[in-house]
Amino acid sequence: MKTPRIRFTVFLLLSAWLLYGCGLTSFVAHPFGGHKTALKKRLMVTPLVDQAGLGQQVTDSLYQDLIRALSIKARVIIIESHDATYTQQSQAGLSYGIRPDESLLSKAREMGINAVLTGIISPIEKEERLRGIWPFRKAVSHYSLALVFNLVDPQNGTVILSNMESGGTSIDLGEEEFTEKSWILEELKQEVLPKLLKKSIEPLKEALESERWEGKILAVDHQIRINAGADVGVEPGYRFDVYGGSEVVRAKDGRQFLVSWQKVGSIRVTQVDKNTSVAEPIEGKGFEPGQKIISID
Repeated sequence: MKTPRIRFTVFLLLSAWLLYGCGLTSFVAHPFGGHKTALKKRLMVTPLVDQAGLGQQVTDSLYQDLIRALSIKARVIIIESHDATYTQQSQAGLSYGIRPDESLLSKAREMGINAVLTGIISPIEKEERLRGIWPFRKAVSHYSLALVFNLVDPQNGTVILSNMESGGTSIDLGEEEFTEKSWILEELKQEVLPKLLKKSIEPLKEALESERWEGKILAVDHQIRINAGADVGVEPGYRFDVYGGSEVVRAKDGRQFLVSWQKVGSIRVTQVDKNTSVAEPIEGKGFEPGQKIISID
């Protein structure tokens, strides 16, 4: 059994750009650069889309394996989403897992989610191949599928990571007509898919760790309350830079993004609660609800 690794590069990026305009230009909306942090990311994981027709039981089992693997390998708080929907527009790019429905991204923004993870099991493909070395080569039927994961920034719908792993199983042409189709499906379910999932975890972990931790100011009165608490690992003394956007641009699909981000100042946490914290200014002024905070610790 062969399980070649295939990564999306220029083709995927161009496909996504053609479908969603400026949706992939995350550097435009985030000019302040990245910063690794020990804080946990809030990760929403949507149900896997089964285009291979493997069945709900297989899809649910793979979904739970994904949750377990990410919980062990990555510094994340996983929020399972069981009501993900896809619009007709997002279905157009579904084979490449480009972007989930805007209503889901809006829900993620309200919940303070740092990233949304979507996954797709591609349709099963069949092709004839020659296996072995000359003059002993023989024809085989190769059945393959792919597991596609996309990590999306809910703030603007940009794709943080697109990763595809593909693999399959082969059977001699002479034996194929005597082989039950269920055997091929079981091979793909039991042998191929678990290997593809295992290969997918490390790229997802690296992408999550490379992204800066972003949050926002929830309220400002005599103190500053932010949406980062003990759940993500905040402790008293943690510092955040605060940014405010002043210019709005509109994407092709009508979404609006704040650009021209300007640093307002910096804040330090003085009190930590379960999901939020209280902070005080270190420098700057003009702090307002909705402004972006970036971890610098």
